Amino acid sequence: MRNKSGKLILSTVVATSAIIAVTPGSQVEATSNLNQLVVDAQNAGNVLKWAISVEGSADGVNQPWKQFNNAKQAIGKVEAALAKASFSEKLKYESLLIEPKTQLQRAQGYLDAITASSKIHAKTNALSLAVQANNLDQVEKAYHEMTAEFRKQTILLDRVYGQSTRDRIRGAVKGPAEKLISELKNDVTVHMLAKGAQEDLNRGRYTEASAKVYEAQAILTAETLKWEKSLQAAINNINNALPMNAVAVTRVDNTTVLVKLNRSISSVKASDFTANNGMTISSASLSSDGFNVTLKTSVQVPGTTYTIKYKNGSVSFAVPGNISPVYIGDKNIQHKETTEVLSLSTVFNNTSNQAVRIDIPAGVKLISVNGAANNNAGAKSVNAQTDKNGAIQIVFTANNSNQAALDKTIAIHKIVKNKAVETQTSGVFNLYAPPKEGAIGNKTVRFIDNKNNYFVTTEGVKYSWKIYNDIFQNEGINVSLDSFKSGLDIGDTINGEYHQVSTSLFNISKNASIAAVKLDTKFAVKAGTSGYRIHGNKVELKGTAEPNYELFFFKNNSTSIGKAKADSKGNWTFVAEVDTNAVTDFSIFQQTAGKAIPAYVGWGETTLRVVEGPFAVGSITEGTSKDDDLSNEKITFTVSPVQYANGAVIAQDQAIITKQASIIVVDGDGTKVKYTNNQNKTIFSQTKGAFSIDFGLLSTRKSDGQLIDQGKDHKLTGPLTIVSIEGITNEYGLQIQTKPTNQIKNY
Repeated sequence: MRNKSGKLILSTVVATSAIIAVTPGSQVEATSNLNQLVVDAQNAGNVLKWAISVEGSADGVNQPWKQFNNAKQAIGKVEAALAKASFSEKLKYESLLIEPKTQLQRAQGYLDAITASSKIHAKTNALSLAVQANNLDQVEKAYHEMTAEFRKQTILLDRVYGQSTRDRIRGAVKGPAEKLISELKNDVTVHMLAKGAQEDLNRGRYTEASAKVYEAQAILTAETLKWEKSLQAAINNINNALPMNAVAVTRVDNTTVLVKLNRSISSVKASDFTANNGMTISSASLSSDGFNVTLKTSVQVPGTTYTIKYKNGSVSFAVPGNISPVYIGDKNIQHKETTEVLSLSTVFNNTSNQAVRIDIPAGVKLISVNGAANNNAGAKSVNAQTDKNGAIQIVFTANNSNQAALDKTIAIHKIVKNKAVETQTSGVFNLYAPPKEGAIGNKTVRFIDNKNNYFVTTEGVKYSWKIYNDIFQNEGINVSLDSFKSGLDIGDTINGEYHQVSTSLFNISKNASIAAVKLDTKFAVKAGTSGYRIHGNKVELKGTAEPNYELFFFKNNSTSIGKAKADSKGNWTFVAEVDTNAVTDFSIFQQTAGKAIPAYVGWGETTLRVVEGPFAVGSITEGTSKDDDLSNEKITFTVSPVQYANGAVIAQDQAIITKQASIIVVDGDGTKVKYTNNQNKTIFSQTKGAFSIDFGLLSTRKSDGQLIDQGKDHKLTGPLTIVSIEGITNEYGLQIQTKPTNQIKNY
């Protein structure tokens, strides 16, 4: 047993010694082999790198498969050897393979691009052969095949690494292919349109055929085609076989449209064309090629779609925009443009299909009345009729878009037995003309709207400035837009250059010597009144002046009552006392801040007359039936004049009645009733210095909202005290006032 153990131990020692002796040599050999394999892979990658670069041997045509395969095999050998290597060796040698692998990947893109270019080249050659064969059907087929291949393969062309290499490959095929596509696309398009139009014609689809012919002809007219003669002949043959037709319409402006025909004609007249929605056609002129007809129409209403019929077809177009309303009783001046379309609506109460007369002022053109075309230009009167509800709506515009219509109103009269028994008048409106391109020759400013960036000359021409690229000057010196706006006054003289698109120059060549202070528009004195009306012992004056100027205020006999300073934007306010039941005349003067109170007021002053006094009910007529039934009674309420203490009349207010005006009355036992204008046959109407109420029926239904308090006996009896009157004002918006002694009696 001892001998056997000794032999076993000795064998183990010998074997271990043998392993120790052999292992270091094997490791060195394996490492040395891996090093060589990596070097071989790196060398093969470097060779491949220059084979796919125009800086090396690449020509963009030949594919370096040998170099590609050598690099691929060399990298494969390294990866196979690394499969048996340790983890640390893998990390080391894999990092050394990054560059060869990168070149292999780039080479794949290069090889794919050349393959793609050869496919494009083949399709390009096929298309060229079809062109040489002079066969358009073959050309169309080859064109679509080539362009489809081109779209698919050019993606691969763009994946090549390196701008110069990529350009070399693309330049070899992409340039010639794109050139051929560009040369043939119009011929192919027209050929396809001609075939499609012929098919539509054969099937009786004339509108579709006309559209294709129109599109094809547009290309033939605009471009030079290789097969132009034969294609034009084909289109002409189809066109001649089509029924005459309008194929398109273009709106030029609000009185002009351009109609395109499917084939050329030699003559035309306005009666060949008809339109809907009240539009009339006054003239037709033919283009030199016979394909286009310019039609002059009546004014086209914004928001309306019109259809024009010609021969066997029709075309439609929509007018953009909305109609701008002008309201009855609106005291604000409307600032519009001659190209705008406006409307005026009103209702004559308790009438149906009532005769009316519309007074159209000079410079204004009537378009329609209650939706029916009515083309009449002022100055003239037009007879019309309300609808069944007594309503009438007119649509109108400027008679000439290049000529302003200033300070205009439209009156509508209710006519009974050839006499005007009621008149309703629009607010004042201005229609401003557009400016002409070119010089602005010393124009005087009439109106300014700094908020909307425009001014109007005394001729009614509207000049709009562009905020960012126009040039502004004051007496020839460049200023900012804000300075220009603050310095621009009514009465200033403007010259310069106007351009709608490019840069305009606006120069205040002459400032008004003394600029008048501008009162807020609310202080404008209404026509037919003796002054601005208030009720109270103070009035807050406000308006605009020169920025940072001082304003001096004088009362009656030039008595100084104080001063105020305009802010940096020119705004100012001043509270002044007025005399009770009297006329107070104010004078306002402005000058540079820091100067003494001006000794003379008159030159450059702004004046305002203020009339103080209540707008109140005076006497009330009694009823006639004396049956304690207010229904069907007409009661007249006089308006008290404003009087001095000695009884002399200062002013006589006129009542302005809204459609929602109402009166609330109460009797001795607390029965309270509200009557509202135009409800349950109650009608409020205006008379000179007074107003009257035709009382209608009293309804006990709560939904009518008339019976407010039932009182003790649930009905009106005895003298009625007026609780309130709403919706009746004077010209300046003062609400009518009543006194406890105001009563309705004997009704």
